[in-house]
Amino acid sequence: MRSWGVPPLGRSSAGAALLSAAALLAAGCGGGGGERTDTAPDPPDRLQVSFAAGDAGAFRVSLDCDVADREACAEVLDALADARDGERCAPIEDGGRRISISGTIGGRRVVADVRRRTDCEARLYDRVSAAIGP
Repeated sequence: MRSWGVPPLGRSSAGAALLSAAALLAAGCGGGGGERTDTAPDPPDRLQVSFAAGDAGAFRVSLDCDVADREACAEVLDALADARDGERCAPIEDGGRRISISGTIGGRRVVADVRRRTDCEARLYDRVSAAIGP
């Protein structure tokens, strides 16, 4: 896991932005969730990111969004939030590549699939992939 020496989410404006992006993502990507009770603790802020590369195989990355992988989580959520902008997209060959993202941020469920069927999706795929990359 990466460590950038960044303070926990709740103590910065970047943390607030991450939580806002998570809320937008959960609301718009089929996420959401059930009713919360005041006694239920928030699950940890984590994302599971699975990469499927067609014939090249697959792998999964677990991100601890509270501390160690906070910046990577923020970049992934920012990329997903930006993908909602209306733009014209041209079809391309996807090669079976897909990134699946699931987890919890600020007590809200985050779920998204990123494919490469259009040039717009390819840009999003590349951006999410770069956020997770080495």
